[in-house]
Amino acid sequence: MRLHLYLSASQSIPFDYLPALKSAFHRWTGHNEALHTGLSLYSYSWLHGGRAGRGGIRFAEGASWFISAPDDTLIHELVGGVVRAPTLDLCLTVRDVRMQRSPEFAAGEQPFRVASPVFIKHEVEKGKPADHLPPGHELADELLTATLRHKLRQAGLDDVGAAVRFDPAHIATAKSKLFQYKQVQCRGSICPVLVSGSAAQIQFAWEVGVGHSTGIGCGALV
Repeated sequence: MRLHLYLSASQSIPFDYLPALKSAFHRWTGHNEALHTGLSLYSYSWLHGGRAGRGGIRFAEGASWFISAPDDTLIHELVGGVVRAPTLDLCLTVRDVRMQRSPEFAAGEQPFRVASPVFIKHEVEKGKPADHLPPGHELADELLTATLRHKLRQAGLDDVGAAVRFDPAHIATAKSKLFQYKQVQCRGSICPVLVSGSAAQIQFAWEVGVGHSTGIGCGALV
């Protein structure tokens, strides 16, 4: 299921707004410790509808944002949380919400665009900073697939046959996106992906996203 949120912004917001989204998510879910510390079986997009300027982003016509999860109960908890506390940090306020049922996918291979950068971490040597892999790297698709399969198993679902890869037709034109989460500099990629597997596996990917760090706003699919 997917929850679409429409927000107003009374002022320009900083580029590194992701902690404000994560804070709102956990506040609305009641600071569920399992959601905070466990594997992120959910995903959410970045804010859309803004125009970047000097020192921040302005949302003159408002912002749109979505949160997805295979757990319908979680989505309903979020709605209840929004009703109780519609104001986020950075002077953002939710003015409307809409729920969307997950589409019915067919088994096979399904193309998706991304609503937030796909982030892939690869630890080359323990104790040293991880590499952030771009589309076209020899390990990128392997790690995308491994992450999706790990989440499927964590959710008690069959992972056999599930796979994710960057769409080869778009790798040459993929955009690199440098972003900061708190004090950590990260590099993700804006590049469509192809998800293959059963209908249930593809739906799961649509809900939980792809790659690492979907719990801080990476790898959301549309």
